[in-house]
Amino acid sequence: MKFLDELTTKIDQAKNKVYVEVYIFTEKRLKKALKDAKKRWLDVKVILEKNVYLAWNLNKETFNELKNAWIEVVYSNTENYALNHTKMMIIDDEVVISTWNYSYSTFKYNREFFISLKDESYKDVFLEIFENDFNWEKFEISKNNLVLSPFSSREKLEYLIQNAKKSIKIYSHNFWDEDIKNILVNQRQNNILIQMIFPDLKKVSSNKEIINDLKSNKIYIKIIDKPEIHAKTILIDDEYLYIWSINFSNYSIDKNREIWILIKNQEIIKNFLDIFNDDFLK
Repeated sequence: MKFLDELTTKIDQAKNKVYVEVYIFTEKRLKKALKDAKKRWLDVKVILEKNVYLAWNLNKETFNELKNAWIEVVYSNTENYALNHTKMMIIDDEVVISTWNYSYSTFKYNREFFISLKDESYKDVFLEIFENDFNWEKFEISKNNLVLSPFSSREKLEYLIQNAKKSIKIYSHNFWDEDIKNILVNQRQNNILIQMIFPDLKKVSSNKEIINDLKSNKIYIKIIDKPEIHAKTILIDDEYLYIWSINFSNYSIDKNREIWILIKNQEIIKNFLDIFNDDFLK
């Protein structure tokens, strides 16, 4: 629960604002931290997804609870994208981009990753994304280090995989995109080392067929029971790490609101590699 403690502390120490844009929000300590921030007269705003897949009312209790605490909370606009699958929090001048939802199981049981950004060059961009989504305004942006789905994700993702020179390492929760699978297979035929980590098939049975296809094409697959793999990351050539909310599915890539960020910091990548290699060798 270390990361829950850390995130809660960040909210408790906020001075001006806390903005949240997230797919699922049920975690009690985070809700309390937001309500306490509002009591301190901070600017607190929240964007939630109304129609969580197979759990349509999952965010309803949180929505009402925050609204009753005088927090500005809205559901996402379904005219601009299918689902809002983003996982982003803005705390004063810091942006936290993660693979996690705000639920108890996320912090207790899952393998997840997050990146905290304090770079001035990012601050205004993420604020602009949030404010446009909060106000239901259509907004598109694509930068070298940042991608906002659904507008250019497929083009960027395919380019990323096709241009790997040595290796591709992937954490995937859901994978059911034939085009991406075929690009990975082609890259393996070009002698690119590809390693992929998936959750237990009992938990995400929809992965079974595509995993068998990947294995038959000599892509190295590791299936893990614990921790539960909910992370969504890709590391190219041990030099370019992408952390995102995207699943490898046409819905996630082409239709949802998603955010992904490129990390080149070698210390961060080394830490990621240590975790990945440890999980892969379990």
